[in-house]
Amino acid sequence: MTSLAELLPRAGKLKYEIRVALNGVEAGRGDASDCEMQLGELRRQLQTLTSLLNSERPDKRPLWRMKIDELRHEADFLAADLRRFQQARQTAMHREQLFHRRYVASSTAIDDLMAEGDSLKRSSAQVDELMEDGRAAMASLGEQRERLKATHRNVLSMINTLGLSNSVMRMIQSRQKNDRYIVFGGMALCLLILFACIYFAS
Repeated sequence: MTSLAELLPRAGKLKYEIRVALNGVEAGRGDASDCEMQLGELRRQLQTLTSLLNSERPDKRPLWRMKIDELRHEADFLAADLRRFQQARQTAMHREQLFHRRYVASSTAIDDLMAEGDSLKRSSAQVDELMEDGRAAMASLGEQRERLKATHRNVLSMINTLGLSNSVMRMIQSRQKNDRYIVFGGMALCLLILFACIYFAS
């Protein structure tokens, strides 16, 4: 039977491969559908990792749970980045079509204008969906942060019970502070992307 110690590094490697593939897609290389399939595989591995938690020793479960939560948090970030890229590309395609139509003279000008209005409505709806995704992603970040804080408190309590050194406790507290900066940085990045989408959509 596969253990957490064996499966977690594999899941971490898959997460890194997804990030590289997503960067390639954003640069015009690769296919977004490949990233979607890899994300699906990563989520299946996370489910397996979660189910294996109960097979670990009780004193090790908090540490494993913290690692799995961090990996799930990063997977959510990757999925949100992929959705934003796909929606932004679709909106750009609609705009390009609209600009092209404006310079084409034909006997069906009224029909073209109606189609343009429909495309604008669809683009506006996509921007609204993007904003909802951003709000959902930030809410998810908040929930993940609270779970990580609770896990950190449990780990610190366990370390106190085991009587580990103060230097180890300070190292863990420093990691918690760095995680908080990462979360806030991610939220700020989401907001910047949302404002950029709204600006270009308008």
